[in-house]
Amino acid sequence: MKIHELDTHLINKIAAGEVIERPASLVKELIENSLDAGSTQIEILVEGGGTERVCLSDNGSGMAQDDLVAAIRKHTTSKIRTEADLFNIQTLGFRGEALASIVEVSRTSIISRAEGSSEATRLDIEGGEIRSTRTEGRKLGTTVDVRDLFFNTPARRKFLKSEKTELSHIIKTIKHSVLAHPNVHFKLTHGAKVILDSPPASSLRDIISNLYSPELAKVLLGVELLGNEIKIEGLIAPPDHSKSDRSDQFLYVNGRFIRDVSLNYAISRAYEGFIPAGRYPIAFLFFEINPQMIDVNVHPKKEEVRFSNLALIQAEVKRAVSNALLTRGVIPMLHDPTSPQQQWTGGTPSQMHFQSGHSGRGLQPRPPELGLKRELLSRATARPHAQDSIRESAQPESQSKHDRVIGQLHGTYIIVQTEQGIELIDQHVAHERIFFEKYLSQLTTGRIARQRLLIPMTLEFPLDEAEVLEKHLPQLDTKLGVGIERFGSGTFIIRDWPESFAKILTKEGALHVLERVLQALEHDAQVELADLAKEMAADLACEAAIVKNTPLNREEMEGLIAQLRQTENPYRCPHGRPIIIAYSLIELEKAFGRR
Repeated sequence: MKIHELDTHLINKIAAGEVIERPASLVKELIENSLDAGSTQIEILVEGGGTERVCLSDNGSGMAQDDLVAAIRKHTTSKIRTEADLFNIQTLGFRGEALASIVEVSRTSIISRAEGSSEATRLDIEGGEIRSTRTEGRKLGTTVDVRDLFFNTPARRKFLKSEKTELSHIIKTIKHSVLAHPNVHFKLTHGAKVILDSPPASSLRDIISNLYSPELAKVLLGVELLGNEIKIEGLIAPPDHSKSDRSDQFLYVNGRFIRDVSLNYAISRAYEGFIPAGRYPIAFLFFEINPQMIDVNVHPKKEEVRFSNLALIQAEVKRAVSNALLTRGVIPMLHDPTSPQQQWTGGTPSQMHFQSGHSGRGLQPRPPELGLKRELLSRATARPHAQDSIRESAQPESQSKHDRVIGQLHGTYIIVQTEQGIELIDQHVAHERIFFEKYLSQLTTGRIARQRLLIPMTLEFPLDEAEVLEKHLPQLDTKLGVGIERFGSGTFIIRDWPESFAKILTKEGALHVLERVLQALEHDAQVELADLAKEMAADLACEAAIVKNTPLNREEMEGLIAQLRQTENPYRCPHGRPIIIAYSLIELEKAFGRR
């Protein structure tokens, strides 16, 4: 087949596809141009989910006629001039591709008036060709009106989704900019309906209050760290406001919204032990980094960034988020029982069961509007010797003199009277926390008791994973106590296993541990295998702890609480579930109409 040179317009269409994938892509590029032009007011009108029309108007610095004509040509920009500028980028745009890509695949009109000009210049472009040029009146700034996106590339147009889906992507894109630029007034209209109107705000918290809810904005924790070569600021949600995905993790580097799985992973590691597996934190984090330490010229979409020292950045992210979480005690509180949506609508005493730990009337059944969030666990049989371990290690003298065990509820929850009110303690996760810290202490001492397998265990891994795993066999041996060697291309043989983890010594358990190692190595450049010991300890602790429907006597309950009070984090189990739910005396008095 003969080699030939592609037509210029075909080249431009191919290139445009890398920059403009859907209506949200062109909205992003237009917003970035407006922000670079110093705009403080950006209005966006969308029709047909953006496939029919996207019109953006701003009050930025605008462009003179010669600059406007140049701006629609490929690789024309005011942001950089030399190769050195490429490694010191301070603006959102710099590649000189956005406008050229947009006009190549649409029918576009651009009206712009620069400071010092008496009139605005208007260009009408179709498929990259200027159809007309004229002057007209306009205030300082620019309007870009894009119609019939992908009209000349039907193959790309057919891959667009429904109007609702495309509009959703546009809203998300605008939200990214709103969060990073609270001083700018953003307004989005779809047809005749105003979808988003975000006036200038004095702080990020105010913006979040407008975009999400005042309730979320109120509980967010401040993040602030001035570290090695990096400054981190922002807000994170407490653990009880986690999500089922990472869609509400917003990361910005030098004002630019980015997507980076490694940084997402660092945030999740900071929340380990605070939220359950499969849940993800809400975070709004802003990084200031020397531009020479990052490379933003990775992809035309400019949402990927390379860091010259990713391990350092990850460590600082984890430190910043961890510090913010540790500034407050994470004790889940019950909702205000007087709120309208939680009024008692019925219920009989037979729905409640109370086992008193002392003589007397005990607690009377209470209506369900008090909102106790019980997390009943699936296993219903007690572990052998679990209660013995509580009794033998009891140290009641460590309890507050104001704490008093009232009794046990449904064989699952311990009720404790405190100076402030009452606490309900989930006995399974409390015991799990105690076991976790006990086993973790053994692992972190570096003196791990090993168990030699009578019959070595054989595991198979894909070749690419096998190569990664082999590089870290010495660390597995010294940090986790796993004696493993490679035997063939993707085959590994386990000969030694930590004695403490004999209960999960199954092929599935071993695979789980090693797969977690591989996952961590893939996403975290500075991972320490010692950190993975926490997950191993958490798994074992869950297996060893007492379960629900296990009656405990007073001595056992007091022993459990005494040990819990001595742990580093008595409020959350290793998997992130709450251990203690507190109910203040004030809330109780409100519930009974005393306040």
